[in-house]
Amino acid sequence: MTSKAIVKAADLKRMANIAKANNVTVWIEIDGKRIGISPEMPAVQATKPLAKYEDFDL
Repeated sequence: MTSKAIVKAADLKRMANIAKANNVTVWIEIDGKRIGISPEMPAVQATKPLAKYEDFDL
């Protein structure tokens, strides 16, 4: 017999929608266990590298 889930999938989806829409982290705590969802963050590697100082004419 499996144990009952702490948080239902529907609740997690609602939390994810709130996190994405408001760009915040959402946490709930049940019996001392914390469950959180954060919005997607853009990958740091996907950004263009900054130009080096040699590329500029002064």
